[in-house]
Amino acid sequence: MKKNGFDLRREKKMKNIEEAMLQLLNQKDISNITMDEIAKNAGVSKVTLFNYYNTKDNLINTVILNFFSSVQEEYERLIESDLPFEQTYREITKYKMEKVLSMTSVFFHNMMQQYASETTFFDKNAQETSDQLILRLFQKGRKEGKVNPAYTDEVLLTFMHIFTEGLKSPSINSNHMMKYGDQISQIFLNGLR
Repeated sequence: MKKNGFDLRREKKMKNIEEAMLQLLNQKDISNITMDEIAKNAGVSKVTLFNYYNTKDNLINTVILNFFSSVQEEYERLIESDLPFEQTYREITKYKMEKVLSMTSVFFHNMMQQYASETTFFDKNAQETSDQLILRLFQKGRKEGKVNPAYTDEVLLTFMHIFTEGLKSPSINSNHMMKYGDQISQIFLNGLR
């Protein structure tokens, strides 16, 4: 169904608002971001913000969840691609590092602040959806003989959770992750055989 001019303008305004909010989340603490500032940066009225999102929290949640949704969509695309397992894993890792480096520590602080204050921030199925993507990746590796079939799904998920939590440590140097990412990936992939 073809969209009318009103719908197209609305989508464009929403995109501008969400981009302005994402930019502000990368620069300032949530408590210092005002609806006036968001409206000004997005080139819309404050009334438009409230009409589209009702509250600042709803807008923040939308922006952060859209960020994660876009990451998940790219993971799915890579997993479903014709790339072999090891190349798929490397591409996912590279993409993840690029996304992490594109966001500031302020953004991650804001995200965690929002998560702590909004009990409904993440859908209950978010971790399960992420786990299912990981398992699909490992199933691809099993089919190619790159993942030891003796490793159960539960063991693989536990290992990935440990690995992911370790990467969040402030002692991990992001420059080293970029510089040594291929070598770290190779160590990881060798451990799956």
